[in-house]
Amino acid sequence: MAKNISENNFIVSLDIGTTKIVTIVGYRNENGLIDVLSWGKGDSTGVEFGEIINIFRTVAGIKMSKQNAINQSQIDIDDLPVYVGVAGHHIKTSKYKHFLYRYGNDEPIQQNEIDKLRQEVELVNLNPGETLIDVIPQSYMIDNTREMTDPVGVLGHTVMGTYQLITGKEAEINKIKRCGSDANMKFKEIILEPIASAISCLTEEEKQEGVALIDIGGGTTDLIIYANGSPVFTKVIAIGGNIITSDIATVCSIPKDTAEKLKIQHGTCIVNKSNQNNIITIPKQPTPVQISENYLAKIINARVECDIIGSVKAEIDNSGYADLVANRGIVLTGGGAQLKHLKELVQFKTGYNTRIGIPEQGFEKNIPSDLKKSMYATALGLLKYGAEVEGGPFVPFTTNNREKSKPTKEPVNDGWGVFDKIRKFLKERIEQVS
Repeated sequence: MAKNISENNFIVSLDIGTTKIVTIVGYRNENGLIDVLSWGKGDSTGVEFGEIINIFRTVAGIKMSKQNAINQSQIDIDDLPVYVGVAGHHIKTSKYKHFLYRYGNDEPIQQNEIDKLRQEVELVNLNPGETLIDVIPQSYMIDNTREMTDPVGVLGHTVMGTYQLITGKEAEINKIKRCGSDANMKFKEIILEPIASAISCLTEEEKQEGVALIDIGGGTTDLIIYANGSPVFTKVIAIGGNIITSDIATVCSIPKDTAEKLKIQHGTCIVNKSNQNNIITIPKQPTPVQISENYLAKIINARVECDIIGSVKAEIDNSGYADLVANRGIVLTGGGAQLKHLKELVQFKTGYNTRIGIPEQGFEKNIPSDLKKSMYATALGLLKYGAEVEGGPFVPFTTNNREKSKPTKEPVNDGWGVFDKIRKFLKERIEQVS
């Protein structure tokens, strides 16, 4: 540990997933890199499709992961700021356009004017039961003629800002907060999980040129597209790796935990990559079950190719950003990305260059090797985000302090334009955290 690092500099990330709950403790060191002090994993039996179903079971899993992290470092984390992820098919996105009128003002556009424009967007009136999770600046139109990502210093009488609003069900967000409170964890901010995964896995070049990140979790598959450094499209697909396990369990008449092991140890999503001659014997009462590796691959392929890859490709095609994705292709993260030959199948079915995302962007090389896997991309991304907020010039925006106000505009879904950088987006976060 660096000499000048105290417990006041530590932050915590919490990933409440469908298949696991992960707590990581870390900080940003003197070299500007993220260091991991300790981490722990707990069982997730109260979450389905990315949403909390059972409070008691989820709290138990959080406490287990938290205690395992404490056991590694012997640091009390009860008073440390916690950054937690949110996912689930209740997450929605929409475009929002808002105007700044400057008639009679001949001075260049000031940063405080853009900040004020952002603050007004944060007061948007939402549908009953919804809450605002993120506001992402995308582009600005000056006097209805010039489009740009940074209007500060430009002369103009009208500024139209285009933003991406990310919303979720207030009831689901409240469940997350309740579980954190019951586990004695002090939540500082709730972050969209695919954004966290992108923070840990995508390079700046990929985010600038155009790339799609696909995070395949146990209950959901999250898609996020970046261009010009900023997220421009997000979508949560309510299907993940658990459905593959359920298919295997159903077809083979075996328990789900056995099916999961079978998928990991012998499964592939490309049928002709399987061992045609390998027969797998599964112990079962009263008689063992036998299944060929080839048949197992067919079960897996049917679900992956049609429902996961097919759905993702359709969303990219319909997003309006397919040409941008073609620049740097697709990055796969999440536990589902570890399925054998998934990268090859995604590349073949979509036509985009594809790689597996490893959470290593901005981290010390000596972080635990067990964490350098795609399944921990979200947890490490949350840690990096939190470390930048706590140790840098960023001021986070949260749903906790958002004031209620009448709507200034109605959200619209006709998106256009180029986009702001993610780092500028983080710096522009307005409201202070409670």
